[in-house]
Amino acid sequence: MRPKLRILAIVEGHGEQTAVPVLLRRWFQHRRFREFETPDLAIRASGAGALKCEHDADDELGIEYYVEMAARERPDGILVLLDSDDECQERARTSRRGLGPELRERAREVAPHIPIEVVVAHREYEVWFLAALASLRRAGHLPREGRLPTPLSDIESIRDCKKRLKPLLGRPYEETTDQPDFTGALPFTPAMARRSRSYRKLLKSLEALTRAARENRNRRRPSSGRM
Repeated sequence: MRPKLRILAIVEGHGEQTAVPVLLRRWFQHRRFREFETPDLAIRASGAGALKCEHDADDELGIEYYVEMAARERPDGILVLLDSDDECQERARTSRRGLGPELRERAREVAPHIPIEVVVAHREYEVWFLAALASLRRAGHLPREGRLPTPLSDIESIRDCKKRLKPLLGRPYEETTDQPDFTGALPFTPAMARRSRSYRKLLKSLEALTRAARENRNRRRPSSGRM
């Protein structure tokens, strides 16, 4: 039996460190990609700033540092996931290059042999929970009476998503415990992708990453010569 294809995740926070592996395993199952696996814990940077700033290996800074760390484990693919906060909006106003493409290029420069995708959640990872309130309710994570004043069609306009979750939950949002639990209820549906552009980007990136990982393995496979 061939070893499974291994995808490593690099994230910015404690909650994502356990939540993103949950997301990956659920997506593999959804797509029936039984040949893929991911560790229980993602590689955690010390905040989004540690990924976005200039590379400095001595201070453990820059996306390059964390990609090099992941590459030492010889994965078949790397997913980098971070929050944009307001940076993507600021870049759009000044016609600067998008944060995701810029970070992906930097990451690929230090590990060109490994498929790498970078996904930037719009402002916060938690915006995906606000886009999936019905699924969270069905899973028993939210009371049914909680409602958002913002239409679902404009969900990514919401700021401070963690704060918005508190009245919906009836208690404070606990990132390290709620994030992996709520991630277990995120749907992989066209409706969800329409509600959140950054979630749609995530799903496209996962398709591209797993496809590239397969192609890499097939290229490495030795051809059988004829006798």
